[in-house]
Formats: sequence, C-alpha cells, structure tokens
Amino acid sequence: MKLYRCTLSPKSSFATPLKGDTIFGHLCWMISYKFGNEKLKLLLDSYKKDKPFLIVSDGFAKGYLPKPNMPSCYLDEDSSCKKENRKKIWLTIQDLQNGNYKNAKKESVVNKNRDKEESVVKNSINYKTFTTTKGDFAPYTSKEYFLNDKDIYFLLDQEQLSLDEFNKVLELFAMHGYGKDISTGKGRFKLNNLEEIYLNFNSKAFMTLSPSAINTSDDIENLFYEPFVRFGKFGGKWVYYNAFKKPILFANSAAVVDFKEAKERKFFGQAITNIALSDNPEQSQSVQQGYSILFPLKDLECKQ
Repeated sequence: MKLYRCTLSPKSSFATPLKGDTIFGHLCWMISYKFGNEKLKLLLDSYKKDKPFLIVSDGFAKGYLPKPNMPSCYLDEDSSCKKENRKKIWLTIQDLQNGNYKNAKKESVVNKNRDKEESVVKNSINYKTFTTTKGDFAPYTSKEYFLNDKDIYFLLDQEQLSLDEFNKVLELFAMHGYGKDISTGKGRFKLNNLEEIYLNFNSKAFMTLSPSAINTSDDIENLFYEPFVRFGKFGGKWVYYNAFKKPILFANSAAVVDFKEAKERKFFGQAITNIALSDNPEQSQSVQQGYSILFPLKDLECKQ
C-alpha cells in the first residue's frame, strides 16, 4: 500500500466536518457511480477480510498534523498549564517525527483566517400555505463550517484499485461535493496536487489519522485516545429508506497506539459491518471505515 496526500481547497461552506470515515463513504459511492456496484462489492469483500483497498484520513491544516492525544508527561508539557496546552493542537511533520511535541502551535498561528463554525437559522416552507408555520416548518438552526485549505491522506492498495482509477474517483468526488446540503451549494471544493508521501512505517508507537475501531487482537502495550461516537447516516439512494445507522464508538483521530514490539505497520483498526437499522438487503451489506492510517512516532517516554 502506498501513502498519498492532496490538498482540498474549499469553494463554499461545509455542512459536515471533514472526517476520514465520512470521506471514505463518499468515495465508495463514487466508485459505484464510476465503475459499477460489482466493482465496489469486490473491493468491500476484501475490506472486510483485513485487506482494505483504501483508508482515508481526516482533513488537517495544510502542512500540519494534529498533536498526539496522550498524557502531558509523554509530550514533555508542563502539566500545570493544561488550559494553554490544549490550545496547541498542530505540529509539522518534521516535529512530529522527531518527537518535538513542545513545538505544537495554536490554530491562530497556523491559520490566520481561522476555521469558523457558525449556527445558521433556516426555515422549512409549508408548500400548502407557502409560509413557515409551527412544528416541522418552524425555524431551526444548522451548523456550517468555513474552512481553510486542508491536507487529506490516502493509503491506497493499487493491486485492488489502480492509481488511474483512484484519480478518476477523486475527480468525480470533487464534482459531486461533500456532506449535507450539497444540493444547496454546500461542500464544494477543489482537489490539488495528489502526491506520494514516503515514510518509514517501522516503529513501535504510532498516531492515527482518523477515527478507528480498536482491534483487540493487535499486540498493544499502551493505547491513548478520546472516545468519539459516530451517529452516521446513509447517503445516495439509501436516504429514501431508513437513512440512520447504528451508533458506533470510535477512538478519535490522533489516538496513540504503542505496540509491544516495533515492526512495519501502515494501518490500524478493523472494518465495521452490520451497521444498518433497516432490513434493506443492500444497506445490510454496507461497511463503515474503522481503519486508520498510522503515522510513525518515536518510542514513547514519560519525562516526568
């Protein structure tokens, strides 16, 4: 598997955060639209057998990765300055590889025009009266995200999905849009500069780049993470059935996995199946990304 990175340049506000499992779901729909359901089914069959054809990261500040989510003593931070430490969330790839966690930067330093999250008041129209009324047609609020350029990482198995095929999938994805309310102009973007990234994946400690489903069969010595509950929904034609998925408990992005021994590892986690609430046979075959790309770290050392 090879690691790639591209830059997502927003052209509108977004109604859905850029999380790896959600992006993966969109790309599965694009594969189905571009190459047919049989191609997607073949890829997902391998995905369920611990042979993922593709793993997608969250969207990160351009040129940076998140600070690992582990106790302050491993980050060499002053534990008496917890409030200040929590604001320092971004590290360059070089600092992360070298374990220079003290060089973490605040969002205001990395992005002068900081990402913003706003609540927007909307109305539903009752087309019998052509007015807003009570109940379902009352005003409501919806979150919108105004983002700067983001780096997204892809771990691709070219034996299952070629780079040429993947590029065509990304082109279709950029035309289609991302997340909720794309029909009203939200989630519009451009993808730039898909490039291969070379890392030494032989390590004992790693950081995850998206939400992951912990695989207890892995030989783990330490695991540090914040829980993240995904209340997912189906997209595409399946929104006309019961669109809701079962809630899934993840280890959120930037979790730190410390294995008992060093060896080459590129991903962590497992595929998640049986996520549909309805009895629709097609939905019952769906898969949620529970894998995460691993970023190698230096061996963990508690300095306090």
